[in-house]
Amino acid sequence: MTDLFDAEKHPSTESVRQHLEGCPECRVRFEQEQQAFDAIRPAQRIVASQHFKERAIKAIVREAAREGGRSKLQWNWRYWARWAAVPVAAVLAFLILPTLPIGDWWHSNAAGITLLAQSVQAMSKIQTVHMMGRMRTLPGDNFELIGPNYEFVPLELWSEYSNPPRWRVEKTGRVVVMDGRSSTLYISAGNEAMSGTPLAGFVQWLRPLLNPGGILQQELEVARAGAADAKLTDVNGVQTLNVRRKAHGDFANDWAKNKSIPESDHTCVYRFDAATKRLEGLQVIVHAGNENVTVLEFTNVIYNEAFPPSLFSLPLPSNVNWGVDPASLKPASANLNGPKEVASYFLDALAREDWDAVLQVYPVNRLSDEIKRAFGGLEVVSIGEPFRSGLYPGYFVPYEVRLPDGSTKKWKLAVRNDNPAAHWVVDGGF
Repeated sequence: MTDLFDAEKHPSTESVRQHLEGCPECRVRFEQEQQAFDAIRPAQRIVASQHFKERAIKAIVREAAREGGRSKLQWNWRYWARWAAVPVAAVLAFLILPTLPIGDWWHSNAAGITLLAQSVQAMSKIQTVHMMGRMRTLPGDNFELIGPNYEFVPLELWSEYSNPPRWRVEKTGRVVVMDGRSSTLYISAGNEAMSGTPLAGFVQWLRPLLNPGGILQQELEVARAGAADAKLTDVNGVQTLNVRRKAHGDFANDWAKNKSIPESDHTCVYRFDAATKRLEGLQVIVHAGNENVTVLEFTNVIYNEAFPPSLFSLPLPSNVNWGVDPASLKPASANLNGPKEVASYFLDALAREDWDAVLQVYPVNRLSDEIKRAFGGLEVVSIGEPFRSGLYPGYFVPYEVRLPDGSTKKWKLAVRNDNPAAHWVVDGGF
């Protein structure tokens, strides 16, 4: 019942209210408790200032550092006498701020966590963000793809926190625009486009950067949970926070390792203005074997810039080739029960130049002349066994083909059926 008295809404409150409507005994009990609660509720809500929070955190950090210098600090009753000497403000901070673990991790991460929290607050007051940088990727390929050996490609993001919000992400050969109602992806090389909801996965890992405060909040939560190391340096008015993360995914087969930022061991290096706490730059360093390679960096961040309305529109050619929903594809003329069958069906259709069959597993409304010329009439040399790797929700299928121009190509087709219709489609890799 006491959840109903809180300012914040708890998940349990709706079911409690429904019960109270049908239970007179509990309703009487609730009214009695509410009267008692109202009698002791302060007339004004007291909220600590940011300076109070900062001083409290610093007091805790200083005390943790002193204890950490003597021995590894374990939180138990043996240390209660020493911790009781911490200023009352520090104790109150635990009631105001989210609770953090104490120990060596706390000593090394506390300053970084404090900076993240301050920056999250500072970033909440901005109206627009414009970020300019570069990324090691392939022009025209998806925004998720990175490669330590790829050349840098220019990358630019614009985000406007209007109601509804709007944004644009662009690199050489690929652009996504979200106008507040829907998002549109355009790939110039194949004259291909796709449309989707504002949350469509066209920008993958870059999405949090459209709201820098959001990615800082995410890093803050990860650091608080102890799932990342956050180390802070301060030089000439610029504060730099290094957050090191482990690769996510299944790497029994390491095909997808280091092909995206989440699927790599990496360090995010955030630079903040020491005075405003705003994000000034970002660098992502991938740790591949014995090499540390910068794969993404934003060196110029502009806040509260006025954007022209045309920035959030995307004129397209009249003959653009639209991607389609897998659920709308015609059923394949063969029984496709798994990823290898899908890969075989797709490659065989290209070999026979059966474009209708290709479109049964490749989700576009028509095939471009470039695809027909490059792959029509190919010869299938071999198809390997499917495997999973990294975070990809489908399978990778090794293949080797001989192309019409006489060259050979060995790669992996990406196939998946995680759409609501469970329709197998070829997602890339050719």
